[in-house]
Amino acid sequence: MFITNGWYCAAFASEMGAPFARRILGQPVLLVRDASGAPHAMGDRCPHRFAPLHKGSVIDDRIECPYHGLQFGMDGRCVHNPHGDGRIPGAAKVPVYPVVERDGLIWIWMGHPEAADPSSLPDLHLIDRSSRPIVGGHIMMDVDYRLVLDNLTDLSHAAYIHAGTLSPSRAKRESTNEATSHSVAVHTVMRGVPTPSIQALYFDQPVGDYHSDIEWIAPGIVRQQLAMTACGEDADAGAVTRNVHLITPATATSTHYFWMHTRNRLMDDRSIDEQTVAIITNAFTTEDEPMMAACQDYMGGKAFFSLKPLYLATDFAGTRCRRIVEGLIAAENGEGGHADADAMTDEIA
Repeated sequence: MFITNGWYCAAFASEMGAPFARRILGQPVLLVRDASGAPHAMGDRCPHRFAPLHKGSVIDDRIECPYHGLQFGMDGRCVHNPHGDGRIPGAAKVPVYPVVERDGLIWIWMGHPEAADPSSLPDLHLIDRSSRPIVGGHIMMDVDYRLVLDNLTDLSHAAYIHAGTLSPSRAKRESTNEATSHSVAVHTVMRGVPTPSIQALYFDQPVGDYHSDIEWIAPGIVRQQLAMTACGEDADAGAVTRNVHLITPATATSTHYFWMHTRNRLMDDRSIDEQTVAIITNAFTTEDEPMMAACQDYMGGKAFFSLKPLYLATDFAGTRCRRIVEGLIAAENGEGGHADADAMTDEIA
């Protein structure tokens, strides 16, 4: 169901402080900073009567269970039992998860702790905005995370669902694809198209070329560069935005969607920040999520490929992404290596 050996976004760093809980890969996780400011993540379920630890108190870097008062250190071990002779049972502990604070985000590793290498976290490729807060947000979506990855890796839908706001409407797309064992990228140009409203905030020409480069890196990082340019210009010469979409499964049918957005023009205009947040939030909550939820409903709980989906020219990235996810999960479960992604088009065409 989930890739566990990989870095997922757990929270924005600005969210960290008092204990709070977030469901990640089906597990209840408590997120908190210690007295020195270092972030920690541990299981949120008390092993005694399964109470949510985040509803308790922090006492000298200990989390006190709100139900019966057991206290747990930041290493997950129970360090205080207020009952009876105070003996602490050997099973009185909760799991702890490696975390890294980087790029204004808290990253969590839910798999084997010894495999958690912070150097494996990729650069998010965001435009440097010095000390200014990056525009972004967190949305809970009641859909399978793989549907969210489908949505992001195949942006051909934007010309229909987001026509005129995030994307030109029904324009001809020139696309190329790339893939590795852990990533998929799509490079697209639409030439001589009306400027979508989100780019019009900082690109003052009504018509231009729309450039889109999007790359998924397993398990849940999507890097994106969008640009509007004068017709015929290279992407870097225009109004450029760099975005990251961070996809963290919550449960089998719900997903944390974190996003961040930066731009190279009118960077200090806070009104553009506000309009950007409004446009992106509206797109994902009133356009993308309802459509993905409807697709999930009509799938009826069946596995995606068992329904024999049609394969279109725009489906390379989404299909390859799903096959890579399947292969990595199978490898973690000792079921062999990656599925034969190169043969996938023959399988489902």
